[in-house]
Amino acid sequence: MRLYDRDRGSVIMGTKGSVVIDRGGYDVYDWKGKQTDTFRVGHAAPTADLIGADNMTDAHFANFIAAIHGDEKLNSPIPVANVTVTMLLLSNIAWFVNRMLRLDTETAHILDDPEAMKYWGRTYEPGWEVTV
Repeated sequence: MRLYDRDRGSVIMGTKGSVVIDRGGYDVYDWKGKQTDTFRVGHAAPTADLIGADNMTDAHFANFIAAIHGDEKLNSPIPVANVTVTMLLLSNIAWFVNRMLRLDTETAHILDDPEAMKYWGRTYEPGWEVTV
């Protein structure tokens, strides 16, 4: 089923409208379905492309590297990006276990679901473990 004339992407529903995000950019809609904003990077990539090489990813990497060099500010500050990535990881976990998840809103850890929580961590290659 195609939504917003796309084969893939994400729709985030908010209190004032929605944003549709795919590999080529994003479109913002009000609650009546009127497009109120758009952002595109480079040329349009087919939304059915499964390779993963896309203009939005390239733009994120370029901005991150420019920020490290001090040439630009991050388009997505680390605290904002962390929430975004955590949301995506949790949606993948919900997909894997095929059910809704209950979360601790402070830690984003999954509550009362040991099977789903198994997906929360990761296995690191020896020597690459994260230490804090």
